Amino acid sequence: MLWAGSSPLPGLLRLIRFARKAVLITDIWTILCAVLIIGWQVIIFFREAKWASLPLSSIFGDDRGKNFTTASIGETQRGDIVDALLQVQVIVPLTIAAVLLTAFYLWLTGMEKRYSGN
Repeated sequence: MLWAGSSPLPGLLRLIRFARKAVLITDIWTILCAVLIIGWQVIIFFREAKWASLPLSSIFGDDRGKNFTTASIGETQRGDIVDALLQVQVIVPLTIAAVLLTAFYLWLTGMEKRYSGN
């Protein structure tokens, strides 16, 4: 995307820089959340000698300790899949998000270097 004068599009370069900074902030925040959750689980492990399970369904709970689950009418595969997904540990989607955000950040960094001429 270079014009005849061999200079990059200034609007595109500004957009890439903004996106790179936004992805970096989001990536750091995601990693911080994952570290805080693991730290919380480790503290509970040392205090109570058992690992605290934190499935996704615990996020959708109410203040009385009840967890919301999917309603099912009979045996449906869709309900089984959603129930299985709700039992996935919270750290799994956080880790996947952190890896994808890091890869996207590195890709944007390469794009910025290519278009800025460095």
